[in-house]
Amino acid sequence: MTRTRPATIRDVAHRAGVSTKTVSRVINRESYVAESTRTRVLRAIEALSYRPNPAAQNLRRTTSRSIAVVVEDISEPFAAEVTLAVEHAVDEGTTVIVSSSMGDPRREATILATLAARQVDGIILAPTQAPRPRLLHRMGRTAVVCVDRPVPGEPTDAVLSDNARGMQEAVETLLEQGHQRVAYMGDSSRVFTQVERLRGYRAALESRSIDLDPALIYEHRPDVERTRRHLAWLTKLPDPPTAIVSGNSLTTLAMIRADFNAGLDCFIGFDDFPLADFVCGGVSVVAQDAAALGGEATRTLLRRIANDAAPLKTSRLATQLVLR
Repeated sequence: MTRTRPATIRDVAHRAGVSTKTVSRVINRESYVAESTRTRVLRAIEALSYRPNPAAQNLRRTTSRSIAVVVEDISEPFAAEVTLAVEHAVDEGTTVIVSSSMGDPRREATILATLAARQVDGIILAPTQAPRPRLLHRMGRTAVVCVDRPVPGEPTDAVLSDNARGMQEAVETLLEQGHQRVAYMGDSSRVFTQVERLRGYRAALESRSIDLDPALIYEHRPDVERTRRHLAWLTKLPDPPTAIVSGNSLTTLAMIRADFNAGLDCFIGFDDFPLADFVCGGVSVVAQDAAALGGEATRTLLRRIANDAAPLKTSRLATQLVLR
């Protein structure tokens, strides 16, 4: 008579539609497993009469009960709000480690390598504008979710704002007010978010069959004096713009410091910022939901930690046009 072989952890994983790591976490009563997934695994274990191997259990990788958040500058309001949302989204037994790369790709690489060596369970990363090549190739089993922008060429989960749609809505609003010449004041063209927002600017013009004028597009790192000179230059064009949009809050603040009245109805900036409802009588903005970005990034990371076989996913969250 043929003897039926005992069920294996792979059999359980296949029946439940999860990874073997998730089955192991359920067996060992670890966190990071959704209740619906836990129930599905337990039912598969019962159906297959699976009995864990005690020796194999002892070899399992223990979790550190810690995740990390790496941003460019924790003092920046957007980064601080994302980080606070992460703190709120994890359970009480999880430690959140926060670090700032200060916009330095080398420092960023060192921080990530150190965190991986300390075996944090996962990392939420707001990458620098020009991360080092193969930045994440040494992360091993450490789960990584990018927030705000991805790492070029690195396959990870990512949670982003719908930058293009947000900018398109802002420009279309100005066009509906009768403006035909809308200037774009943006950050460096190397910045991922700026590429997306400029795409939205172009899409808005195309939707109204308005020809793109390269003279109305400015792409440089925010600098007050350079911004001042460019704003003056725009007014001297044969057909100057009657409205302006900015690519981020740093550009908006540079314009304000260059004596531009950002409270005018003919201006909309991308990104809200502290006192935007007060400065210049109130500045209209395309607001990102930093709290939603941080919360979704955390949920994505916890799912990745619980089931590393799930397909990679990029989520885009809607922005809100705030007219003041």
